[in-house]
Amino acid sequence: MTISNDSSLVSFDADRAVSALRDEAGDSVHLCVEYDTEDFNTLYADQMTLDLYDSEREMVDHFEEVLSYVHVDFMEKDLFEDVFRSAGAVRSFVTLMDYVTLIRVLVGEEGLFFTVSPNSDVTTLVGLVEDAVE
Repeated sequence: MTISNDSSLVSFDADRAVSALRDEAGDSVHLCVEYDTEDFNTLYADQMTLDLYDSEREMVDHFEEVLSYVHVDFMEKDLFEDVFRSAGAVRSFVTLMDYVTLIRVLVGEEGLFFTVSPNSDVTTLVGLVEDAVE
């Protein structure tokens, strides 16, 4: 079983971005969540992600906990843009972990969070999302 929902939160085309990710990376995409400073919507969760939780409610509760820290993304974005003034705008954050890679692509005060297998080509996937949301 997987979860698959249409975008209903952000102003950019998150559905197109998720489709592009899944077309390119297939089973390496585990989770896609659209978010803003106040809310989130799970767009896709694969069986591997669902298996991490005892229930879908437990997963949503965990995501709500994660959302309580989302302001950090936007604060870090501002910090990096202030500190590295000539480097341009911050467009994404990537966190490499032992068993998963977490990626947050920012579009103003909104974002697309997605997880992929550690061996995924992060640069290509971020580029696909950016192309899809332009």
